[in-house]
Amino acid sequence: MPAITRLPRLTPKETLALALKLVVPTLAQGVVLRRPLIVRLTALLDADTRAVRLLDRLRAEHGDGPLLVRVPFRGWAVLPLAPRDVRRVLDDRTLTPATREKRGALGHFQPEGVLITADTDLRDRRRALNDRVLHTDFAPFTRVVEEEVATLPRHGVLTWREWRAAHWRAVRRIVLGDGARDDVTLMRQLGRLRRDANWSYLRGRRTDVRAAFRRRLSAHLARAEPGSLAAALAQTPSETDVCPEGQVPHWLFAFEAAGIAAYRALALLAAHPGPRDATHLRAAVLESVRLWPTTLAILRETTGPTEWDVPEGSVVALYSPYVNRAEPGDSYRPELWLDGRGEWAGVPFSDGFARCPGEDLVLFTAAAFLGAFLRERSVRPSVRMTDPLPGTLDHFRLRFAVKAAAR
Repeated sequence: MPAITRLPRLTPKETLALALKLVVPTLAQGVVLRRPLIVRLTALLDADTRAVRLLDRLRAEHGDGPLLVRVPFRGWAVLPLAPRDVRRVLDDRTLTPATREKRGALGHFQPEGVLITADTDLRDRRRALNDRVLHTDFAPFTRVVEEEVATLPRHGVLTWREWRAAHWRAVRRIVLGDGARDDVTLMRQLGRLRRDANWSYLRGRRTDVRAAFRRRLSAHLARAEPGSLAAALAQTPSETDVCPEGQVPHWLFAFEAAGIAAYRALALLAAHPGPRDATHLRAAVLESVRLWPTTLAILRETTGPTEWDVPEGSVVALYSPYVNRAEPGDSYRPELWLDGRGEWAGVPFSDGFARCPGEDLVLFTAAAFLGAFLRERSVRPSVRMTDPLPGTLDHFRLRFAVKAAAR
């Protein structure tokens, strides 16, 4: 048993500042489905930058080690800030990703999902299934992306609504096959469940909506269209308790974040001319997620004794905007993902044993989307994209002036 470390505790005044500048804005934006009005407000207030500056001050006051925070009705929260502690947390298998908060939220629409599976062995089996299916052959998806990008404007103005619609059509085809391309009802049902998920345990379960969503999803999966993830899932053996179908809602959920990341990356690419090959486009997407994380907080929960003086069931919280910017800074730095120097660049796709299993697929799809769009277009974003880059980027109001690229 390692020596127990007594962590510095925040004072009531510091705890209140943390709640007002970090916790409230994070929760208000929507942890599962973003609320456009609140995202707009936090962007106007530059809330993420304010939170990062507060953590900088707390780190200067208390040192580089994790901080201990008293949370009403929850117990204790550990807040690691230094890269070494972030890595240690994400590699520690005794810290479960199936936290109380996450189970309450994601249980609304993916109760069998790997991220909220508390049993370690079952989580490993579900993780193995996700790994196998999500590392299928990506080649068929290129055609899907090209066809959906072709529906986007070549002249005029590009809005998030248009980008999101085209991206969702591509996602439904990639995950479920061409037969699901126009099934907006499926996404409307998922959206309703995700809005409820923002409230975690405070909102009751809509079992009727979830049952209707699962019926539509099951019908698409049953077709197992060749060239889709549904086909790969049907061909991948698994044990009965893994619930293959129960993993799919998270794929759809995660792909929304990919669309946001690609749209923000488009703004970065417009402001920073450079190569447009797949490797550089992938780096732009990674920079987009580093600079503006689509998951604002990565949570773990203690399941037994730890090196810290905290009781079992305490939450460990990594604030992504701080973790991702503390070392690399606020500038666009695609070289972090190109030169292989191994420099710390945050955790855009989490890390450790619970790292996103769909990272390669998401990056492939996002880069392909950007590449297809920029091949015949040039764009100008509606917001300033010079250094230092804004702490919050409101993708809902982000627009692009689009014109055909010179040949």
